[in-house]
Amino acid sequence: MKQEIIEKTYELVDEIKAQDSYKRILVLKNEIDNNPQINELVKTFQKLNEKYEEVTKYGKYHPDLKKVKQDFSTAKVNLYTHDVVKEYKALEKELQRELNLISTEIAVAVSSKIKHPNELGLVNKH
Repeated sequence: MKQEIIEKTYELVDEIKAQDSYKRILVLKNEIDNNPQINELVKTFQKLNEKYEEVTKYGKYHPDLKKVKQDFSTAKVNLYTHDVVKEYKALEKELQRELNLISTEIAVAVSSKIKHPNELGLVNKH
């Protein structure tokens, strides 16, 4: 019985990986990894994210808070509005929504007491 469940799970995984949207995610991921412009946007975003986290530890009392917030916000917009990144994130969100739905359907089919993600991906409390 356990082996059959594992085999069915692999079949489901294969079906998900056969979808055009999943294949497109892989293409976009490769493009993101190999695009120097996107890599620079990612590096800038990560650097400013670290700085932002450091500055926010001190809250409104940090002298550079306003500038760091603005720079971080600009870097985030630059990265997430890039066409390739935007498409990748949209497809990733769609895939996550599908995985949450599958998880929920399996959990509910077994028992209504099993915790499962809701439409936002958060686990419901019982």
